[in-house]
Amino acid sequence: MGAALGAVAALAISSALTIGSRSAGGAPPPPAAFEAPTGSCLDWAADDGADVHQVDCTQPHLFESVGALSLGELFGPAAAFPSETAWQAMVKEKCTPLAAAFLEDRFDPFGRFTVGALKPSQQGWRNGDRSLHCGLQVVARSGELYRVAGGARGQDQATVHQPGTCLGVDGTDVGDPVDCAQPHAVEVVGLFDLAGPFPGPDYPDENKQDEAAGPACTKLAEEYAGGPDVVAENKLTVYWDSLRPESWRAGTRRVDCKLGALLPDKSGFAPVTGGVRGPVTIGDKPAPPAPTTAVPGAPAKTSLPLVTPVLPLSPVPQLPSVPPVSLGASASSAPGG
Repeated sequence: MGAALGAVAALAISSALTIGSRSAGGAPPPPAAFEAPTGSCLDWAADDGADVHQVDCTQPHLFESVGALSLGELFGPAAAFPSETAWQAMVKEKCTPLAAAFLEDRFDPFGRFTVGALKPSQQGWRNGDRSLHCGLQVVARSGELYRVAGGARGQDQATVHQPGTCLGVDGTDVGDPVDCAQPHAVEVVGLFDLAGPFPGPDYPDENKQDEAAGPACTKLAEEYAGGPDVVAENKLTVYWDSLRPESWRAGTRRVDCKLGALLPDKSGFAPVTGGVRGPVTIGDKPAPPAPTTAVPGAPAKTSLPLVTPVLPLSPVPQLPSVPPVSLGASASSAPGG
């Protein structure tokens, strides 16, 4: 069966982070990293991003710029600092088109990259800073950021993991990667490329995807576990992700094949402790929600065990830098509008 529940791990809320010194007026000027052109990559080690700096995009980084916006026409000098909900709405509405244009309309909203932004600090806002720097990032469910090597353009955006990766359980949903000895929702046993049975551009509905992925993922699970009896004896079920039309249009084709178990009432994933190649224990009650002590925008303490991305079928041309634009501009004059 297609594991629709498994798609939860790929969803993230667009966010605007206060990183480094973004003050204006009489305060210190913003770091040169914020003046970097579109396509530049930024990294930082401090949780508050005070040491933000530009790096070559071939190196591990936390943020890739897709353009800058000016909020001056929406918020005058005396305007109050927007709420977090308002920032999220602005990022989703205004930064997503820039990300789509940057990726040549190949942005997968359910893939590994999330649209985010760097916003002014409250002090910077009071001093007149109204800039919003939009970018792409890989966000953990905790809100921390995973480092990525290589620019987003030309990368496969599929959220697939190395076989042997266990994805934690957050209540009844899928969480961030954890050691398989800890309670988890699913264990990745391999990946399946839907481009094999569906080589053309037409989107196969989820039933067709299930018909192709089911036998392939079942075979991968049996081989990974050491035989079909191992999977059955541990009372585990084979799951796989289904791709949505938006992901298919963006060029995403690969999905994870996984082993997991549902709670007795089928309300979500049961907590599984131990990898399938060893002793396995399945809980009959929902796991507690994952801790929320992480600082949003801080570098994740662990790396994300993604498989090596593959290039798309056709090369993506380099795009010119996108200058800051006013949010009051018409859709026809704003990049990505």
